[in-house]
Amino acid sequence: MSRGLSLRRISGHCTVSSDRVYAWYRLAPQAWSFRPDGVREQLIRESADAHAQLAKRNLHVRVTTRPYPVSRWARAHNANAPAPLEGWRHHLMTDQLHLARRSMADKEVYFGVEIPAVRRVLHSLGAFVRSLSDHEVASLDKPIRETDEIMALSGMAGSPASPRELEWLLHRSVSLGLPAPLTLGAVEDDKWDPEDLGEFTDQVHWSSVPFGRAIAVQGEADGREVTRYVCVMSVGRMTDLEIPPGVPWMQRTDQLPFPVEWSARIQIEDPGKVGAAMRRNIQKIRAQKDHYEVEHQEPAPGALDRQASKALVVEDEISMGLSGLSTRTTGWYRIAVSGDTEEEALERAASVRKLFAPQITITRPADQYALAREFIPGEKLANTAYRRRMPVTTLAAAVPAATAKVGDRVGIHLGETSGTSARVVTWEPWLSTERDEESGLAVICAGLGGGKSTAGGNIIYRTVLQGIPWTVLDPSGRLTSLCHLPELAPVSKPVDLLDAEPGALSPYRVIVEPRREHFASESEWRLAQTTAENTRRLLTSSVLRSILPRQMQEHVLTEVALMRAVGQVSANHTSSAGEVVKALHRLEGDDELVRHAGYMHDFLSEAARTSHGRLIFPPGYQSDHSTSEALLTVYSLRGLSLPDEDAKGSEDLDERLSMCVLYIAAWLAQRGMYFGDVHARKGIFIDEAWALSSFSTGRRFIERAGRDSRKHNTRVIMASQNPSDLLKLDLANLVSAAFIGRLTGEDAQRDALRFLPGARPAQGYEGIFESLSRPSTEGHRGAREFVFSDGTGGVERMRMDLSAHPRLLEALNTTADPTKARNRLEANGRLADGDLDEGREIA
Repeated sequence: MSRGLSLRRISGHCTVSSDRVYAWYRLAPQAWSFRPDGVREQLIRESADAHAQLAKRNLHVRVTTRPYPVSRWARAHNANAPAPLEGWRHHLMTDQLHLARRSMADKEVYFGVEIPAVRRVLHSLGAFVRSLSDHEVASLDKPIRETDEIMALSGMAGSPASPRELEWLLHRSVSLGLPAPLTLGAVEDDKWDPEDLGEFTDQVHWSSVPFGRAIAVQGEADGREVTRYVCVMSVGRMTDLEIPPGVPWMQRTDQLPFPVEWSARIQIEDPGKVGAAMRRNIQKIRAQKDHYEVEHQEPAPGALDRQASKALVVEDEISMGLSGLSTRTTGWYRIAVSGDTEEEALERAASVRKLFAPQITITRPADQYALAREFIPGEKLANTAYRRRMPVTTLAAAVPAATAKVGDRVGIHLGETSGTSARVVTWEPWLSTERDEESGLAVICAGLGGGKSTAGGNIIYRTVLQGIPWTVLDPSGRLTSLCHLPELAPVSKPVDLLDAEPGALSPYRVIVEPRREHFASESEWRLAQTTAENTRRLLTSSVLRSILPRQMQEHVLTEVALMRAVGQVSANHTSSAGEVVKALHRLEGDDELVRHAGYMHDFLSEAARTSHGRLIFPPGYQSDHSTSEALLTVYSLRGLSLPDEDAKGSEDLDERLSMCVLYIAAWLAQRGMYFGDVHARKGIFIDEAWALSSFSTGRRFIERAGRDSRKHNTRVIMASQNPSDLLKLDLANLVSAAFIGRLTGEDAQRDALRFLPGARPAQGYEGIFESLSRPSTEGHRGAREFVFSDGTGGVERMRMDLSAHPRLLEALNTTADPTKARNRLEANGRLADGDLDEGREIA
């Protein structure tokens, strides 16, 4: 730079200039979009109170970004793929080009607080001391520690900036607008001496012309010279802002597709001085009113009354002294944008002005060079123009640390946050089982048209391309379209269970036989075998009972007869439910039991002859399922007739059999968890999971999935329209990730909160679900929104994005399109418009 820095020394988290010492803090990110107004208001009040405790201090707020190169994500994502398919390279390149137009930057907010005692000491010493030494800074331990405590309050959530973070802030400030350094220096010392500070300035040159529209910043990036043009703007007049705002006024720039830097110099005023100033203003206003009304006998302008009213309110708030929320502030707020050319920088500046209009005026002052230096810690205020006075609550409502952070940096691309900022969302589904040792269960809940199939299909498609096997149970059969995509077809196997061989869904057959290699000891394996046998008995008994009419289900002898009959059949995977039916016919005991067992035998024998019954009752000995070599296996139940979800039971045999078929098919899909290497990643997707709650063994199914998903490194995703159906299965405590789409019912909204960490009923969260995107007039092409919980504490509103893969989007379309129908006119030849005109004339 053409002029050196005012900064003289960095010691710990403090910066020392010739007359000031600032302690610097990094503010923790604050979630905003998935927060009700009540929680937002509480955050603003706590922040305002923390600001008020810094009265008579000068503050320097710096908002910058730490870019995350898309190429780095692509390399990590590629390394994370266990066995990529042939189409993986094209898929990854497509995603990389798509994300290059999105922001993967992380916002960082730094908060500098002046240590007031230092100014008095330096002023008394005059010019004899140019700056404090490290020893003298250390002597300020008490006021710095007090400042640390204030900044740690929940309204700020600030922690002392590390030397690395201060180094980053200085790089971003001195090299304003230049590409961010991907790596920093090797030194990690907690202090920088004056001779070391040249490292920040020697490679950067700022140039400007008088009254220029922007400044040119020249530097080096990756060994080449780079020039960027920076335009600095200032916040002008502001109208009264709504608190809590829909979007905090300093966070609005997060919605822009280019990086924006903020620098705010703020003074927290002395309440006593503010009160005295308000009283003087009131006296002036009264004197002006007397000048009109007494001296000239003219009515005073209404503006005087309004000014007097506002001044009285401020004076009253301060005189009451009941809360720090009455504190007033004075500040100068600057915004910097950059571009490869001066025209691009000015275009981006125009976008910022448009973003804030009409509530806040954004202007471009003339002295661009001096304003740009304000962004550097330790530099003085350029001028006092565009000073903004506001209550501390309005300042706190800026919420500079508000952000949208969810997902990770290595996983599949899901979409973008869609709340108050737009940030790329990537997610590694197996992070919870591999790193955090948690359950692999996830849920997708949304109403009709909410995008459950699209969300599940997107996750399945992207991870199968990585070489991860999935087993899918899709009652509607829509997801079989994934098997027909060219890149997945060679490794996919669609299975129509309703057209499968007899006995394909035998309850004995779907419970996999435990493998010795999955267990550490012989005793654990034997215990697992016993557990599998007990599960087969319970499953068979539950299924056969569910097939019976309701009156027979509730009969006291039904349980006794089934228990005895099931006990007479060997509980291995080659047994048959038909053997249990035969055992019912052979039961011995009192006449009433034998007679009742005979009725059960007759009814189940007839049920076995139906189209659905043949799937459950094999005609004879059944061998175990062979392990499928397909990476993607989709079990379809297209045409299956299911009863209404709210129905307590059905009198129709076909509906009862349909429920049994769906339930047993879920157990069949779960077999995929146990094939192959226990440590390898696997996935299971079960749609219409609400049906599991209709069976007594549904809870056992979920417990097994929750327990074994971690042991077998399996991501199990269950989808349902109604969250309450999943809650019946005690899923809330097992779920490690959740996608909650649009829900309109109050009960459904309240139930959905059970799957989201930190969300509690009656706090205002419920209304967020109804505000999510609804089915649009464009059908499936309208991207669906979800509240996404990533399993690591991140909860944000996001939009599922498949725009980079139109064939996948088309394959997952579950909305009927009448333009694709092959109607009779198209088959026989459509009449021409002229023929229609001729027909009208004849008529």
